[in-house]
Formats: sequence, C-alpha cells, structure tokens
Amino acid sequence: MTDVMDAALTPERALDVLVQLEPQLRGVVAGQRAIVGLRAVADDHVELVDVDLAGDGTLDPAGADALVVVTNEDVGDGDDVLSLTQLACILPDGVEVGISRADGADRARVWRTDQDASDAAEELRPHDVAANTARRAFGLRSVIGARPSMAGLVGRAWLVAVAGEALRRFDSPEGVRDVEVEELTSAAQAPLLGGLAGREDALPSWEQLHAHAAAGRLELGPFTVRPTHAAWLDVDGLAQVLDTTLPAAEDLLEQLQLTTGDGGMAWALTWLLERGWHDQP
Repeated sequence: MTDVMDAALTPERALDVLVQLEPQLRGVVAGQRAIVGLRAVADDHVELVDVDLAGDGTLDPAGADALVVVTNEDVGDGDDVLSLTQLACILPDGVEVGISRADGADRARVWRTDQDASDAAEELRPHDVAANTARRAFGLRSVIGARPSMAGLVGRAWLVAVAGEALRRFDSPEGVRDVEVEELTSAAQAPLLGGLAGREDALPSWEQLHAHAAAGRLELGPFTVRPTHAAWLDVDGLAQVLDTTLPAAEDLLEQLQLTTGDGGMAWALTWLLERGWHDQP
C-alpha cells in the first residue's frame, strides 16, 4: 500500500495535472465556472473527484487534497480589457498554481505563487467568486483587490427596496399602471440592510456588515446572503458576493424609469446623490 505521505499532492504534481487538462478546456466562455477536487491516490496517480456546493453557498472539500477552478475573467480597464481563461489549483496551505490563456493567444502563461514574483502571480491568478469559494473551503483568505464602495452598496440596497415596491404597485391585479413617487415614500424611508443603515446614519464598515450578516440580521430582499454562508466567508468574500449579486444601480434606475417614468428616475437619482450613495460610472 502506498504511504499517504508518498502520495502527497505537491505544487509540481498539481501543475502537471493542469497542463494535461488545459488543452481539453479551451474555449471556455465567459460565465462558465467549475470547481472540482484533486486527490493523490498514489505517488504516480492523481484523480479528479466531485465536491459538493451546499445550498447555502458553502463548499466542503472533504476527500480532496486540492481544488481545481476553471473560470473566465475579464482583466484590465477601459480599452485594455483582456479575457482570460483560467485553470487554477488551490492547495490547502495557500499555494496556488495555474495556467492562464488570453482569448486568441497561441501560448498560455504558467504561474505559481510559491515561486513567481508576487506581482506576476497576483496579476494572473483568478479573483472571481468561484476561486474565492475554493479558497474559503480551505479557510484561506479571499482575493478580490479593492473592496467595493459601501456607499454604492447602500445605494443599491435602497434601489432594490424602492424599485421592488414600484414594480409591485406597477403590476397590480387590475393591470399595469404608472406608479407615483409619493407611493414610494414609505419604502424610501425604511431602514436598510436589516436596520444597519438609514437615511441619517453613518455608513457601516464592511466588518460591521459581515458580523450583521453572520448573525442573520441582513435584509436585502431576494439577494440576502444566508447567515451560514456569510459566517463561512471572510469580509472580502462577502463584499464580493454582495457586489456581484446585487443588480447594478443603473439597471435598477432603468427599472424605476419603466414603472414611474422619467420623474421617478430623476427623484431616485437625486435621493442617491444627496446622500452620496451613488457611484459615478
């Protein structure tokens, strides 16, 4: 019988697996994500194993010595955006190895966080929710870059409440009708985030929001994160999940325009700007 230590999954072995997998996974399109386990069963044999994402969003890596993430990300800003197909392996000790291929490129870039210069590895390793779910499965910190604006998040939470109320009134049993701004006053003045923020309150910190969510007190309509998921995530991971889950402010304003007209959209935008709750695009 092969000794467990002899079958340990090293970064070198993990990278060998990715090199074999990468040609089979070319053509991954934006929006496709996958996480699978990697297990060393002998000193010369490694196999892929299924891992289960629970209904609350948490991931149990039981039976896996490492986690492989397949994803696609757009990196860069403005006209310099580059779409990368990412194949990364995350080991429990925090070492990551991976292969990144830009769309249309003939050659892929191989990287390792335990050998490459930190800036090079940081530039290439995936920063999306799937990769951070794999990291959190091993208790590792999420990697997201800058946290989203709390002011912008509060504004989007306000828009979710107001736009949702407007849509409810717009699509009435008697048929659709234009909603008056005055009908939205109660929703507009209600506390936000389950009482953590209000019209005159100072903005909470992300740490406060994380504790609030983990205690089961966060309210964000249909976008609320379950307490078990919030507690499992770290602060950066929760910030990323909320940022990627909540609709964009511009989309919610357009929904308000549909249900309340130009006047309602202008009212909502003024409300946000007066409180500093709207991130400028």
